Amino acid sequence: MNNEIFETMSKLGKANYDAMKELYSINLRITGQVSDQQQALMNLSMECFTSQMEMLGNSKDYKEILSSQTSLINETSAKVQGIARNTVDIMNESKDEVSAWVEKGVEEASTIVPFVKKSA
Repeated sequence: MNNEIFETMSKLGKANYDAMKELYSINLRITGQVSDQQQALMNLSMECFTSQMEMLGNSKDYKEILSSQTSLINETSAKVQGIARNTVDIMNESKDEVSAWVEKGVEEASTIVPFVKKSA
């Protein structure tokens, strides 16, 4: 009986370790992807600032400034929306991946410890 308990605890320990490694890997990948989106947003901010400075330096009257500002705002807005869509896609994918990870963990636990039941 004690040997059986020891083996079960050993299997659970290894399964937990493997599960945590997998979760770490998922989180690391997600963090990298979100960081890439933040970097893209920072790059876009710098591009926008640079474009504004160039526009102000090269414009001859206020009508030209307003026209250029409108174009810059529309272009920047479209790029920000693209970054936001990418971020939402990353979050949706990660939600699905973490859900699958949890389901897999419950399934593995139920094979190791018979009284753990998967909820319907």
